[in-house]
Amino acid sequence: MLNLMQLKVGQKLQLRDGRLGEIVENFGDGIWVQLRFASENGEMDPGDDGELIHCEEIAGLAEKE
Repeated sequence: MLNLMQLKVGQKLQLRDGRLGEIVENFGDGIWVQLRFASENGEMDPGDDGELIHCEEIAGLAEKE
């Protein structure tokens, strides 16, 4: 079980739908994080303001490359 309270900005998460996102904000409530997503070339898009992600959408930490 992933503890969202311990996640830090910059960590990468794998979502259940297959997307890979990077935490841009953790609200500290254990339920919501804001992620930005990789562009088509696989790099994180610095222009992406992010999307709110609910804990049930998260599969786990992304594996290190």
